[in-house]
Amino acid sequence: MVISLQKVYRDLKNTLSREIEGADFEAREIVRAVFGVSNTDLLLGREAELDEGRRERLAELAARRLRHEPLQYLLGEWDFYGRTFAVGEGVLIPRADTETLVERALDFLKGRPAPTVLDLCAGTGCIGVTLAAERPDAEVWAVEKSEAAWQYFCRNNASYGGRVHGLLADALEPPAALPARFDLIVSNPPYLTAEEMAELQPEVAKEPAMALDGGIDGLFFYRALTKAYAGRLGPGGMLAYEIGMGQEGQVSEILHNSGLDFICQTPDLHGIIRVVTAKNKFSSK
Repeated sequence: MVISLQKVYRDLKNTLSREIEGADFEAREIVRAVFGVSNTDLLLGREAELDEGRRERLAELAARRLRHEPLQYLLGEWDFYGRTFAVGEGVLIPRADTETLVERALDFLKGRPAPTVLDLCAGTGCIGVTLAAERPDAEVWAVEKSEAAWQYFCRNNASYGGRVHGLLADALEPPAALPARFDLIVSNPPYLTAEEMAELQPEVAKEPAMALDGGIDGLFFYRALTKAYAGRLGPGGMLAYEIGMGQEGQVSEILHNSGLDFICQTPDLHGIIRVVTAKNKFSSK
């Protein structure tokens, strides 16, 4: 049967609103995905064929979303820094907050020809793949431990030219295959505290714990990664971390105690300090 996309959207929004905050946005995204239409098609009230397959798909996605499966997992993809990345169960969902880390990294790389870059705890690869796409002259490496996340990293890397040298390995034990020195090392490591892990929103609890759990105080990976990789920065090289809210002081201290200097704290679009960076003492910039 032919039906108005606006009606499908309204019905789905009403269904989701029983449990889901922001049901209007989510209903719109699901309708767009199921029917393969644009926001303009929805706004103009265009019609589409609602066959049995689409009807079942809408019902399935609504039921899964009401069980608090993340919208991104339902859609199988999510946008990050102007590109679309495959996502699903077993991998951390790319978030807009992490674009602050990418912006800081790209700003640092300006004027540095053919830089070497390392992305630790790579997940979907959204950071490393984006940096490789934005800086085609860069040699980008990425390390990811989770086999489930690795599958998504490989898909996303291939989608954008396969330019990142990926390693399925534990970032806490620097793989022998890595170059000795890097101009830039970036990471969005697990940083939630034990208390925060115990109070996760239902949707976040569906994401892999190993990508979220930063130990008792949330700082385990900052300590371990800094110890393992600070010495791999070349002259003027920078180590850049995404951090959790309120962690800037402690992470800055970890970086300072490692012998790095020129520590900088960068806020996201909401004014929350989201990135902490440090350079080695030989840096003049």
